[in-house]
Amino acid sequence: MTRAYFFTSEVQKSGEVPRIIQPCGVVLPHIYPRASQIYYIIKGEFELGFIEDNAANFTGHIIKEGQGTLFPQGSIHYFINTQCENSSLVAVASSEDPGRIDVATSFFKALPPSMISAALGGQKVKIDENKLPTVDPAQGTEECRRRCNLL
Repeated sequence: MTRAYFFTSEVQKSGEVPRIIQPCGVVLPHIYPRASQIYYIIKGEFELGFIEDNAANFTGHIIKEGQGTLFPQGSIHYFINTQCENSSLVAVASSEDPGRIDVATSFFKALPPSMISAALGGQKVKIDENKLPTVDPAQGTEECRRRCNLL
């Protein structure tokens, strides 16, 4: 009951509005360090996933129109419009200032190469930073784009 009130009171503060995600569009893996989020699907279908506790537990599922889900604060999460038409959702955060950290962009662009190598077990990885997506939603998987004739 407390949690429901918490999110209900925050809806008015967060001012979230519906988001339209193009066919195969993916909202890149990211973290909100200061908020949990509730997603409610207005139209379409999305594949969602999140990781908690240092990759100890991955949760993934498909949610459809009229369904919703919760992404816990601090979890790495993403969602993909799996449909060949626009889909829409509403996202409500539990804070007016949730912060946002895009996982791949932050890891490969912000950390020094020595730290990236250490985090990858000493491997040297060459990443073209210009090819890292910086816009949400990004292009989806090749399989989805092929199925929807977007290639």
